[in-house]
Amino acid sequence: MKYRNLFYGMMILSGFSVTTVVAQGETADASNSNSLVTSQAVSDSDNNEDAATGTSEEIDKVEYDANGNLQFYHPTRFEDFTIELPALRAARSTITTQQAFIDQVAPSAKSLASANNLYASVMIAQAIVESGWGSSSLSQSPNYNLFGIKGTYNGQSVTLQTQEWSSEKGWYYINAQFRKYPSYKESLADNVAVLKNTSFQTGVYYYAGAWKSNTKSYKDATAYLTGRYATAPTYASTLNSIIETYNLTQYDTTSSNSVTVKTNAMYRLYNPNSGEHFYTANTTERDTVKKAGWKYEGIGWQAPTSGTPVYRLYNPNAGDHHYTTYAYEKENLVKAGWKYEGVSWYSGGSQPLYRLYNPNAKAGSHHYTLLQSERDNLIKVGWKYEGIGWYGQ
Repeated sequence: MKYRNLFYGMMILSGFSVTTVVAQGETADASNSNSLVTSQAVSDSDNNEDAATGTSEEIDKVEYDANGNLQFYHPTRFEDFTIELPALRAARSTITTQQAFIDQVAPSAKSLASANNLYASVMIAQAIVESGWGSSSLSQSPNYNLFGIKGTYNGQSVTLQTQEWSSEKGWYYINAQFRKYPSYKESLADNVAVLKNTSFQTGVYYYAGAWKSNTKSYKDATAYLTGRYATAPTYASTLNSIIETYNLTQYDTTSSNSVTVKTNAMYRLYNPNSGEHFYTANTTERDTVKKAGWKYEGIGWQAPTSGTPVYRLYNPNAGDHHYTTYAYEKENLVKAGWKYEGVSWYSGGSQPLYRLYNPNAKAGSHHYTLLQSERDNLIKVGWKYEGIGWYGQ
């Protein structure tokens, strides 16, 4: 079988070593197994002088292999990728650039994964790794190609220089044609096509072992992708670390069989003196806070009785609360002097709770709302939108 070998160096989490490996993406033909070609996308930072040497004017436009499978490169080298945790902030953290990227791709990944028997968590993690958090030129506007899929999309393409290697020529550069998408959604959909349709034998699908119906958890899927989607031995552990660090399992949908989900009403109260909003499912706490002078504003949303935990923390200096689904944010705030008060409720459902930050407030500087109109009004008066805090009903 002829292979296109994609050169990798994988940057692993702190405490792991940097491992250089070769990732193989099958293209075609079993009779030419001795003809090996290694490809790697050239980043904007690559040496222009070196890139000019041996550059071919020929454009590689091969879109499908002999079996009808989409061709793709891994556009971001693993040595350029890291999932370093955000730096500790003085009081409470604002949204990270990492979370901003997740918020961009998660809605489409969630719907596509649900409709195609896949894990949204794995799809999002792959998009993060393959695009370097959306930093590769191929993944950015106006290209939106997260996974390096070649060819054209509705007649649209972008030509970028790629570095290839052969035993005859060594390393050399060619121009390759990549799909240009109108948005991330279409790029994610093409990756779904790779995971669902790649086949080298009639009725046998190459990535079937990563489908939800054939696995018990996302870890089974990432383990199966290792050695197939990418041969880096640490590919699964890297994806798993991203999924765990950024709580990506919240985007994985459950079985399509309708099940009644038990929920708790989340009560919303407002302190007219400090400007803080307070949220609780506990009626006793609600009534106690009301007696202390807080204004009861009704039910903010319905929270499931199980799912992704939402942690509650208290700042004894400012006297306000903060809520987050992120364990690393909780731990950083505890180190900074906040008091951890436990799991306050759970995230789950289809309705996003928007998280906003007031850079001018000393207390109550974060606000969470189910209402897009409230979110938009707060942005207009100077609040910073930080993405989706969690989900509710």
